Amino acid sequence: MKKVIGLVGLLSAFTIQAETFQRMPVLGLVPVENMYASFEVLTPKYDKVILDCQSFVNGMTFYNNKKIVHEIKMVNYEDCSNVYNFISQSNQDKKPVCMEIGEEGSALNLSNDEASACQ
Repeated sequence: MKKVIGLVGLLSAFTIQAETFQRMPVLGLVPVENMYASFEVLTPKYDKVILDCQSFVNGMTFYNNKKIVHEIKMVNYEDCSNVYNFISQSNQDKKPVCMEIGEEGSALNLSNDEASACQ
């Protein structure tokens, strides 16, 4: 699964020339109240990150100061569930999770890199 998530992000990254990535540790995953398939991804770089696997268009939305900073749309429902499953399984296995997003929010990569390598 790790390779699949990275591959989706890498394919997106290759279509955009020389895009830089922002790396951040994922500290946890919390269900959004009154939503059955939306989760807040806890990370120190953004005030709020919502993984939305419930809406018609799935994706992740990154907020700072209550404003949308980045949006990543996921074409396939499997992409959203793969992100959720990767973070959940890593948390259960007590493995660190490192998330990378393209500066324009066009790519998403997840790995089990140590937090020190993820800053």
